[in-house]
Amino acid sequence: MAEIRAIAVEAVRQRGQSDARALAERAVSGAADGTELTASQDRVPTWRTRDFSSVPIGTPYKWKGLVYKLWQQHDATEQPDWSPDLAVSLWDLCHTTDPRLAAPYVQAQGTRGMYQPGEVCTENGHVWRCAQADTVYPPSQLPGSWMDLGPVEEVQS
Repeated sequence: MAEIRAIAVEAVRQRGQSDARALAERAVSGAADGTELTASQDRVPTWRTRDFSSVPIGTPYKWKGLVYKLWQQHDATEQPDWSPDLAVSLWDLCHTTDPRLAAPYVQAQGTRGMYQPGEVCTENGHVWRCAQADTVYPPSQLPGSWMDLGPVEEVQS
């Protein structure tokens, strides 16, 4: 019985790796957008300190509940502070257009991570849809660039 279980576990692991590789290839090619990557976080590997020098640009990683795409190849083996949320020159933040998956507003990282029309975030208990290109301010600071979709508990239920 233990042997059958081990075979099944290995088959599931291999399928998971195959699914993750396929999603990463779609991200690198530009076929998978932030909405698809956010919805597929279970197939996105978690960032860790490692050498990203040979990882294709655009490969997705998740960190602290958000998905980032590799923007610049680098070696973070000895750099625990080069996580996607801190090393803004190395990573591009992904946003979703699905209000059910909206995450808290995150400040843009230079020219990366700016909100585009249709992308959503949460702030002050509400879900907001961006209405203006290249938005770098949250709904509370630039309300004319955002449309209130309603309370989080209603929109995301």
